[in-house]
Amino acid sequence: MKRKLITIIIGMVFCIGWIGGCASKEINHDNVATSVTEESKQEGVKKEKLPTATYMGGNNTITEICKELSSAGASHVDTFQEWVTDFADSAGKNAKLKDSWSDPEKMHTDTGKCMDGWEKNHDYSDTDCRMTAFLLLDGLLHAESTEADYNGTYLMFDTEAIDNADRYKIIKQKINMFTTLYGEKHVIDEKHPETTFSDNWKHYGFQIDSDRISLLSIAIYDPDSDVIFVGHTGLLIKCSEYYLFVEKIAFEQPYQATKVHNMDELLNILSLRPEYFGEEGEAGPFVYNNGEYVGTLTNKNN
Repeated sequence: MKRKLITIIIGMVFCIGWIGGCASKEINHDNVATSVTEESKQEGVKKEKLPTATYMGGNNTITEICKELSSAGASHVDTFQEWVTDFADSAGKNAKLKDSWSDPEKMHTDTGKCMDGWEKNHDYSDTDCRMTAFLLLDGLLHAESTEADYNGTYLMFDTEAIDNADRYKIIKQKINMFTTLYGEKHVIDEKHPETTFSDNWKHYGFQIDSDRISLLSIAIYDPDSDVIFVGHTGLLIKCSEYYLFVEKIAFEQPYQATKVHNMDELLNILSLRPEYFGEEGEAGPFVYNNGEYVGTLTNKNN
């Protein structure tokens, strides 16, 4: 098995960074720089200190995030709530995930206990980032065309879970769109591998029908196979006073919701995760918002 694939799979199972050229820009759902008001429009309302994040370890935070998702127009929020509650009551309870908001740079959890807690209560696979985002975008995400078949290896755990658990039937109904969106794509321009994901997004005519929800994707480049695939993804939601990023960190790892002022804050938080980075000197990982290239991440752990 390819060296890079092994590294990526380990990151997914036991699953950016200042962006070049994007500093000081706010998250943008129309791919232009916009401003988010940091002053409350409601007098007397105590503002939350941002950034802040939660693993959604209980009913209070789960309910709050599901209300935000419903308000933004996300799909199957009831199913998402069932998934998050199930994780909180099993894996999360075992790992003592908190039902509260914290400093995202100080948060940590015992992934081993999460895994043990999940496997003790389930005989089927947990979900991951790609499956979770796809569920919430069902009906909002469209493609003009898709690949007929997927013969790759980078989504092997995803497709196995989707094929073998009735829980994921909503995703299975659009499996070709799922694998076309997330599966590995061969790099055409080796000098500019970052264009691969954007080119394929345009080629297949992907679009999201929402002015509040976008898909943030982290594409990982494998120089051994000369391909790019989506190693991580999540929903970015535009709220009145902040941006909300909703994700499933990885298989048998927590769901997470993060509130930030802007893109720099969010990617600075995500950059603390070493699993997105290859060896020193390798290209990527590359970040995209609704298929639009945002920038290349720098590993802050070096």
